[in-house]
Amino acid sequence: MMKSMLALTVLLALVLAAGVASAQNAAPWDGFYLGGSLGDESTKVCSTSTLNGANIDPTTATFSGCSSGGFVGGLQFGDNIQIKRLVFGIGADLVFSEAKNENSTMNFAGPAPPAGTYSLSGKFSPKDFAILGGRIGYGGNLLFPYVRAGFVLAGSQSSNLSYAPSGTTAPIASFAGGKNFNSTGWAAGAGLEIGLNGAWSISAEYLHMNLGKGSDSVTTCSGAASACAPFAGVTLDTTHNTFTANVIRVGVNYWFSYWDKP
Repeated sequence: MMKSMLALTVLLALVLAAGVASAQNAAPWDGFYLGGSLGDESTKVCSTSTLNGANIDPTTATFSGCSSGGFVGGLQFGDNIQIKRLVFGIGADLVFSEAKNENSTMNFAGPAPPAGTYSLSGKFSPKDFAILGGRIGYGGNLLFPYVRAGFVLAGSQSSNLSYAPSGTTAPIASFAGGKNFNSTGWAAGAGLEIGLNGAWSISAEYLHMNLGKGSDSVTTCSGAASACAPFAGVTLDTTHNTFTANVIRVGVNYWFSYWDKP
């Protein structure tokens, strides 16, 4: 919430600054643009994994992890066509996130599950993703409010539970936890672009992103036969909730043909 408020404060400052600027002419909001952006991503996604087997108390052998998002930055480019005051555009965003590995660690004394350290890890938010889609808006002389929607392409991330016997640090066995979110989804939102003197503009945008529900899984031990022998009859049952994110960001764009039109 604090990061979102900071982004909104920056947006208001940019709007006030743009209020004293004016476009060189009333050229339409069409043509090719290229720019960059910075902002905040607030996510809501969690994963829960439970070891199940004979003599294992699942209430004490449950691992969970969640992601709360973080700062995002990236590049955007696209092309607009204006018909009177109606603007149609198509573009792409390449977004890079500070998403980190989330870890949950437990130590067991045995006998069930076998004594040692169990660590669940994985990225519950995409490290980077692309948004491909269109936008439509009102092309004013200085302001361009718009709505947009498109497809999201993200690298899929899986969770993993590793096991290291007591007195050691190197894992010798593991359980796959399934995909934390889908590699495709959708995004929709709205924004406002403000023309500055010269070939530059500033923008502020809100996007809601959805990558759907990750793949639930029931897996057995992976590793050498001797390492997995104590886990005979033991499974890791993993459930994922739906990945959603709210992104607020501000950007700067360079227009290659906008401001120099008569």
